[in-house]
Amino acid sequence: MKYITGDRCLRIKGYWLMVVGLMLIVGCSSDSTGSDEQQRSTGSTLQVVPYIAAYQSNDVLSRRAVSAGYSAYTPNQDIAIGLYLLPEATPSVKLLRYTSGAWHSQTTVANNTDYTIYGFMPKKDPISSSITQSSENVVLTLSNIDAVCPDDICFVTGVKDLTGDLLQGQFGYKGKEDENYIRLLMDHLFASVKFNFTVDTDYSKLRTIKLKSLKLSTTTAPVTATITLTPNTTDAYPASVAYTTSAGASTATFFESEDGEAIPTTNTDFICCFAPSASNTMTLVTTYDVYDSKGNLIRKDCEAKNKLPDLEAQRGWQVTLNLKVSPTYLYQLSEPDLDNPTITIN
Repeated sequence: MKYITGDRCLRIKGYWLMVVGLMLIVGCSSDSTGSDEQQRSTGSTLQVVPYIAAYQSNDVLSRRAVSAGYSAYTPNQDIAIGLYLLPEATPSVKLLRYTSGAWHSQTTVANNTDYTIYGFMPKKDPISSSITQSSENVVLTLSNIDAVCPDDICFVTGVKDLTGDLLQGQFGYKGKEDENYIRLLMDHLFASVKFNFTVDTDYSKLRTIKLKSLKLSTTTAPVTATITLTPNTTDAYPASVAYTTSAGASTATFFESEDGEAIPTTNTDFICCFAPSASNTMTLVTTYDVYDSKGNLIRKDCEAKNKLPDLEAQRGWQVTLNLKVSPTYLYQLSEPDLDNPTITIN
């Protein structure tokens, strides 16, 4: 197998999107017994309406204001969100969970109590968190985050009320006896890379390639993100993020299929997230099977490794890379060539 590493990447013209829609989180009672279905209720439990920031292009000239790009958020998989409700003498993480197509909360709020809300998602091991507050800002620290990961890691802030415009710097919330709704705004902590696979036209007439797995690895160790959040009432962007890294490595599997998925594929979500500090140290490892024109498996679990170009991406940016599977020599489709395709990045 020969591996050819491309030296260019195609940068998408993604824009911040405003999507009309609303998704309600149904709260559940503070009783820890019984199923989630039994626990759902209204009242003093916190209920939220979440919005997520759309990824944008890494083309600086096409960027738009952060505040223009929050859209209603519905997860495509089970997920947990960790929330801090300040002030607390000893801040602790409250949990929101999305399972079986519904949100579940056991977090209660006190009537007529003023809160500010901060958090992160997903809440899962090995990520740990801490929060500190001063008179001017709040510092949320997230530790042990793999430098490449399949999860879209976000930090979360509250919005003051349910009506009116989304004011991204207004974190205030007043607890009520009922109708305890607060909107959450979620901003991406990492950048992301999207992979599009194609097969050479002549080659695809003779062979079928089925993707088995996609892994992204980097020489960057797990990351600590320090997020400084400064409340305001002017809709100014309220966050700044600093990353701390050390020597080490991270690997993420962001696609797996036991039977394989044929290229061209209907899957358009081959996306993996990465810390900006890892943008020039990443390698894509592709595992695939090769079939002949009659559908016979002729090579199993082939592996191609492609060192990615420096993606030069900041957090909240998304880069698209086009990869083509082709034989070694297009002008001579010999059996060895057919059985040993290469994957190139354009």
